[in-house]
Amino acid sequence: MNPLIPAFAVLSAAGGAPPPASDITGAVSPLLPSLCRPLDAGSGDGGVLRCAGLVGTDVFLRGPDEAREVALARPDGFLAPPPGGAHLGRSVTWRLLGDRPVAAVLRYRFPEGGADILLVLKPAGEGKAGCPVGAVEDAGGPSGSGAERAAALADRRAPLFRCGRDRPVLDGPFSPPLQARAEAWLGEETPAR
Repeated sequence: MNPLIPAFAVLSAAGGAPPPASDITGAVSPLLPSLCRPLDAGSGDGGVLRCAGLVGTDVFLRGPDEAREVALARPDGFLAPPPGGAHLGRSVTWRLLGDRPVAAVLRYRFPEGGADILLVLKPAGEGKAGCPVGAVEDAGGPSGSGAERAAALADRRAPLFRCGRDRPVLDGPFSPPLQARAEAWLGEETPAR
């Protein structure tokens, strides 16, 4: 057998196609600050909280409830809260490839009401901080619920998404005010080209 064939197969598999959706599963973990522990016992209020996520992928929180910053897997590279303030949801929906989390879906609820934003985040890994992959508006429609669309976005983009290089996307329909808010928020996280 030609020794280049297995190497070519490995390189092709690592290329542009995400894993089949059937290989990706889901899990949910609570995200309740009351169940989290301070990362540094001397940090007091305003310090970093470590919350149990999945094995090897904790969730780190920083800041007050209405301006909560989030990081996955490591307490660095915190994602700023959305403009105008929003409350972070009470759970994390994980997308897993085998036993490795490839994405997390977080819910953000705005104080003035209306639809929520479901944000897809890629966890930190390989010496890089995590980053946003994209967002959907949690409004039902012909293409499924917001949660279903967020999971599909995570499954499609997160496994091959390159933090610091790729741009996060808004997936599906957004109301104009929520779209402007999401674009401003994710634009802060977009790498320069």
